Amino acid sequence: MTDSLEATNKAVVERLVRDIVNGGQVELLDEVLAEDFVAHGVGSSPSGADGMRQLIATWRTAFPDWQDHIDEMVAEDDLVVLKISARGTHEGPLLGINPTGEAVQWGMIEMVRLADGKITEQWGYSDFAEVVRHLRKVAAAHSEQRSEPEA
Repeated sequence: MTDSLEATNKAVVERLVRDIVNGGQVELLDEVLAEDFVAHGVGSSPSGADGMRQLIATWRTAFPDWQDHIDEMVAEDDLVVLKISARGTHEGPLLGINPTGEAVQWGMIEMVRLADGKITEQWGYSDFAEVVRHLRKVAAAHSEQRSEPEA
């Protein structure tokens, strides 16, 4: 593989993060994801551009100001690996947790495979479970405060 292919692959991944995830231009997913795109992960992972649109909509509802920052990116052959710092303010429902107003941050490691200039597969690891635990505690505390009788 050439440095040119690796640079092209990195540019596709940067576009996904910059324009689609951060910029909200989900209509561009068809341009960066292969028709048979699959996200490998725990539970029900999205497939295809429509699955990713639904996933992004869920995250945007929960975190309207959600932004990913690429801290590191390495490409080799048909793979691109990213270290991402994400942040957002919990202003919508997520996983049964009512909005808390909490500003949260989490980290991710993502690996994507590309073919013919499009992303075909994605694998990821995130410490988002810690964020969910925190949000559940905050939501429970908010709920307890609302249920306490006024003096």
